[in-house]
Formats: sequence, C-alpha cells, structure tokens
Amino acid sequence: MVCVAQDSCNGKPIEDPILIKKLLELSDNKTEHLPGLLLFVPGIPAILTQNIAIELRLINGINGIFRQLVYQADSASTDVLSEIFPKNTQYIHRPLYALIEIAKSKIESNLEELQPKLVLIPVIEQTFRVDVSDVLPKDKKPKSN
Repeated sequence: MVCVAQDSCNGKPIEDPILIKKLLELSDNKTEHLPGLLLFVPGIPAILTQNIAIELRLINGINGIFRQLVYQADSASTDVLSEIFPKNTQYIHRPLYALIEIAKSKIESNLEELQPKLVLIPVIEQTFRVDVSDVLPKDKKPKSN
C-alpha cells in the first residue's frame, strides 16, 4: 500500500497528469524531505516526528509499529504511479489516518475495537515550494508563474 501526496498550487489541486507525475518523482531534498509516494506495510517500524500529547508520551522520537492505514474506499487505485512498486500495489490518494501501536505510550483504551496501545495519527498538511519550470519538460513550460 502506497500513500500518494496530494499536491496543490495556490490551494487548488494540481490536475495536469504530467506535472503530477513529475512532482511525485522529485527527490526528497527538493521537497523538504516530503515523499511523493510513501510505502506502508503493516508491522513496519514507525517513529513520531512531532509532539502529539506529551502527557501521554506521544512525543517526537518515540518508536512504534504501523498497523493500519485508514482511507476513503474510493481513494484507492491500482493505476501504476511508479515502476518501483509491484504491479498489485494499491495507491491511496486520500488517507484519513494511520493506526500506530506505541507500546511506551501512557494511552489506554477500553474500546473493544482498539488494542490498548493503538494510537490514531491524523494526516497533516505540509508545504514546500518548487519552481515548476524546472520540473516540466521544455515544451510544457508554463506561460505564467
């Protein structure tokens, strides 16, 4: 399962398929280390990169284990966005949140549906700037900035 970045320009989703593909292919050092495609495999180690709730030990740097990505059913596709991943990869375009097991957290759940140390991590929005004229082929250069 691969989560796909939802790139936008001036608050509007980017719809040009060539530009979308080029942005997804940008190296992390041009996107402030934000990946265009992020692989999720249940059981893979995860680490929090922001403080969520200090009193519950949900802090920057704490380790956990990714358990599940929750997303809108109509946001999954198998249209190949990268040759890096196997042909049966599901690409998730609108994730809602991730469930991460954090054993060292002080969170307890009495809900039958949730394991005691399972933490819901919401999707966040981050911004980076890139000059699209550097990204697009020479014959597709934009007429405006």
